[in-house]
Order: sequence, then C-alpha cells, then structure tokens
Amino acid sequence: MRAHLPTALTLSLLATASAQSGEVRTQAQALTRLLGAEQPRAEWFAPEFLAQVPLQTIAAQLASIRQQYGAFQRLETFQGRPLAVYERGTLIVTVAPVDAQGRLTSFGAVPGPAPKGAPAPSQAEREAVLQSLTRVFQPEKVDPALFAPEFLAAVPAATLQASLGSFRTQFGPFVRIDLSGKLPQVIYERGRLDVTAFTVNAQGLVTGLRVVPAQNEAQREAVLQTLTHVFQPEKVDPALFAPEFLAAVPAANLDDLLASVRAEYGPFVRIDLSGKLPQVVYERGALNVTAFGVDSQGRITALVIAPPLPDVNFTSLEEARAAFAALPGQVSVLVRDVATGRNAVALNPTRLLAVGSAFKLAILAELQAQVTRGERAWTDEVTLTDAGKSLPSGTLQNAPAGSRYTLRDLAARMIRESDNTATDLLLRVVGRAGVEARLGQTAMPNTREFFALKNPANLNLLRAYRSAGLDRAARRAVLAQADTAPLPNAAVFAGGPVARDVEWFVSTERLCTLMKEVAALPETTQNPGVADPTDFARVSYKGGSEPGVLNLTTQVTNKVGRTFCVSATWNDARTLDEAQFIALYDGVLKLLR
Repeated sequence: MRAHLPTALTLSLLATASAQSGEVRTQAQALTRLLGAEQPRAEWFAPEFLAQVPLQTIAAQLASIRQQYGAFQRLETFQGRPLAVYERGTLIVTVAPVDAQGRLTSFGAVPGPAPKGAPAPSQAEREAVLQSLTRVFQPEKVDPALFAPEFLAAVPAATLQASLGSFRTQFGPFVRIDLSGKLPQVIYERGRLDVTAFTVNAQGLVTGLRVVPAQNEAQREAVLQTLTHVFQPEKVDPALFAPEFLAAVPAANLDDLLASVRAEYGPFVRIDLSGKLPQVVYERGALNVTAFGVDSQGRITALVIAPPLPDVNFTSLEEARAAFAALPGQVSVLVRDVATGRNAVALNPTRLLAVGSAFKLAILAELQAQVTRGERAWTDEVTLTDAGKSLPSGTLQNAPAGSRYTLRDLAARMIRESDNTATDLLLRVVGRAGVEARLGQTAMPNTREFFALKNPANLNLLRAYRSAGLDRAARRAVLAQADTAPLPNAAVFAGGPVARDVEWFVSTERLCTLMKEVAALPETTQNPGVADPTDFARVSYKGGSEPGVLNLTTQVTNKVGRTFCVSATWNDARTLDEAQFIALYDGVLKLLR
C-alpha cells in the first residue's frame, strides 16, 4: 500500500556538503537558494558530494523539475516538512539538514500534493502518458529506444524484459492503460499494476518508472475493517484471530497490550491506509502496522505494531560505521560499490553470523543457475504436500495439499513474503548441495528442520545435532529425523532467542555477492525492505530475523546510476532493539541516494 497525475517525480541527492558563505543560516534559506537558482554553484557542495553526484547531474535534475513543474514560487510547510511550491506542482522535502554555517548536508524530495488551484492535466498530456506507457507494457519485447540512456544504465533492457515477463506470467496478457484513478494503472487480464513513478525527458524518453501490484478497493476495505475491529473496541474479539495466533498471544495478553497502548496514546481515532504502512491513529500519536496477515478465512495470523522509526541522519559513512560498532553483541556491516568492488564501509564483513531468512538468496541464486543451464524452467510446477509444510512466515502452509505452484511463483513468495513453505519446496527441487556451496555451509537445515530443532519437545534431536558438529553425514542423519519431528508452538519464541546455534551462518560479504547474482531478477524487487523505492532507480532486498538475529541486505541503484550493496547483521543473546538497528540502516541508505 503504498502524483500529480499522471507522472511522479523523485529527486534525491545526498552527501556531505559545504556552502559558500555565512549568509545562509537556516534550512529555509538554504532550500530557497537551491531550488530557486537557475544554475546551482559548485561552491555550495563539498568535494565528496560532487564526487558522488557531479554538478551537471544536479543541474540537470533541477532543470527537469522546472520543466515539469514550472518556476519555483515559494517554500511552505506540509505535515511538518518543507513544501517547495512550483507553478504546476509541489515537492515535499523529506530530508534537508543544515550545519552551523547554514550548509545543506543532505537533500531528498518526493512529489507533493497538487497546489491549490492547479489546473488538471491537459488532454494532450494525458494522451502522451497513455501512449508512452502503452508502448512500454503492450509489446512482449522491450524496446530500449523508449528509455533514456541514464535509465538503461541503472536498469538494463534485459532486466526490464525479465520484470515485464514476470508480470505477464502472473497477471496474464496486457489489456490497456487506465488513467481514470489517482495513479495510472497497467491493466492485465488477471490483475493490475499501479504506476507509482513515471517521468520522461524533453525527448519523451522514459527517465523514471516504478510499478507495484495494485490493491483493489475490496482488499483495502477488508484490511481497514479488520484492523478497525481489532483496535477500536476496548476488548479484543478472539474470533478475529487464527487459533495459532492465539496460542502464541492469548486474548488476555492482547487486551493488556492494547490497554497499555491507549493509556500512552489516548483513544483510538482511525486506521490510516494512505502511507507506506498502515497506521493505527490515536489522539496523541500513531503506530505503524509493520506486519499483518490473514488466513483463507480472514482470521489474523500475523500482527505487529511499532512506533514510527526514529529519523537518523548521518553526515558520513564513517559516522554510520561508528554507530553500528557501538551496538552490543556481534555486528557486521558492509557497504560495497557493486561496479568497482570497493568497500565504502567494512565492519567485520567476513564474520560468520546468523542471518535468518537472508540465506534464501542462495536458493534463488541456485535456482537461477539451474534455469540458465536449461535444467529447469521458471514455469515448472511443484505440488504442495502436508509433509512439506513449515511454519510462518508466509501463507503457503495454509494452502490445501495438492495445490500446484510454478517455480517463479514459489520464488516470489520466498523473497517477497519470506514464505518458509515455499522455501522448502524450492530447496527440495534445486537440492542442498549447490545451496550449501553458495553459503559455505555444511549440512544446513531447511526451515521445517530449523523449527523442529528449536522445539523443546525435540531436545534429544537438538543434542544430537550439536554433537554432530561439522560431520556432514551425522548432521544429515539428524536433519532427516527433524524433517518429520513435531513442530513447536509459536509461543516458544516469545521469550527471546532459542537454540541460537541452529541457524544459517553467513558473512555480509557473501550476502552481497549473492545479492549481486540475483538482483536483476524481478522477485528481489517486490519487497523493498527498509529502502524507500522512490529514492532509488532500483531496489533489491532480502532480510531475515528471529529473536536475537537480524539481517538486512539491499542492493540499490541511485538516480545517478551508482549501485551499492548494503548488508548489516546483528546477533545478540538478548532481545534486539530492531527499531534502532533499522533506523541506523535507513540512515546509511539515505547517504547513498
């Protein structure tokens, strides 16, 4: 759930900066100078900024804003943030801190609301967008001539072809472009995509394009009603929740939790679905719904709420490295320039740490390799059995046995939703040997075996697994037993880390290598993770977590064509402050925009 119609524009320039004089002292003055200038001046930016984003690129992006929105008029405020008002549009300035001398140290902006009294797009403008999008999505083969060189530098034609092919596989043949709603939509026979960003240059070549699966009004209404029924009453209705959820979090605990939330934030007001995440709005604040899932009967299987992340803004990658290094436990962080292989940040990058579901990148890489060799096809189908079902995350464990899924569908579920049952089905197809080689592991578990070994009822199996050590044959024998052993109740994990040695141990260096291998696949772009997709030309992501374990691995291509991998892992025997870690990670991503 995540512009002026029909195009959306994102400008994002970020780095340490310095300015020319002491005349500019406030953020408003610095922004007015930058946005109102016909040409930005080199002395406004520090050398390290211009090394990342050349002055001519900055000038070109500012010129493209003026071309689309007209002349800069003034600076206002919108929802607590600066709003740059132009003749035909607005930009919300998402980040623009200034130092003691009034120099901008970073800058980011996204499309804002239509200015009051702004004219609707002309019929000619609508027709141009309609024709351009149709030429992109209707043919079965991508025409590179439709795209600007800087776009193709960030997203090669082969990657575009794979992405559009995956949409046709999932949604059926192209039907039409629909401009009747708030966002342009690509209509297929069995689904539709929202065009959340689309820009062209003066020659009509595409410079920006982002699409996401559309959520229909019935789905939005179902989410709205379910969340309202949970948070509005003073007493929780257990019928709203699946039995496995209530086994982990009893209704009485839910009542206590929501009562404490109301005590802190005041009475419930509404559910807000207008942002990147659903929000529960109270009189004195709001909480993000960071996880929400339902079963086939519409009963809640997953629900996590959390305060909005703190806003972390670093002035340099060195400052970010120091912040990660100060965390308790074991931490590994790698920021790598993918094109050059140069490490911009390297904090214990070769240390083997538990990474949770991030190991699934190796399964995707092995599957891609087997498809490339002609051993398998993305359209091959696999049959779900009851014996092959794991525990959540994901929803496939709720599907009836006998259901059939293509390898492409399973791969999308494994990466987008971290579906554990889809993961185990794919691992059975590709085999463990190739995956283990990519991870540098010996006799690794699948997700079902992982859960079974952490089940207190299977303590003897856990002891045997530990006794086997690096003896591959002995571990294989234990895992074969774990594959049919009883699975634990989710409540086992409520008290903190469990059997921390049952995991997938991978370095951030290896994760970046794996991500580079699979980042062109459309499956990696469907869940952007921490990154804001509007800040980058392309985002590929996979993370993993369990109590005491958190990994975030993202490959981003910024608007000037530079590609970085950012992988960060945190392990500790205590419960992790995930919000803090994610905020630090987000601070790093801001430096790479």
